[in-house]
Amino acid sequence: MIENIITNILTFDMNTIGLILGFIGAVLVTIFGLPSIPLLNKGMYVEIKVTKEMKIYSAISRIGLVFIAVGFVFQLLGVVPANQ
Repeated sequence: MIENIITNILTFDMNTIGLILGFIGAVLVTIFGLPSIPLLNKGMYVEIKVTKEMKIYSAISRIGLVFIAVGFVFQLLGVVPANQ
């Protein structure tokens, strides 16, 4: 009985953490945009000077994508013990 209570608490917390991380990641990606793919820039005729601000935006957007992925893993881990 105590094991079930602990499992339910951990499952809820994992889902909540995953949901929060996914939400934060989605907000970051929405505000800062998706990072550009260097492969697409190779065919351009005009070379674009990459500024420090562009690098910061790209880094933050990548962090947002990582948050979304980690949030998904937390949600997945929160569901797996409940089905066993």
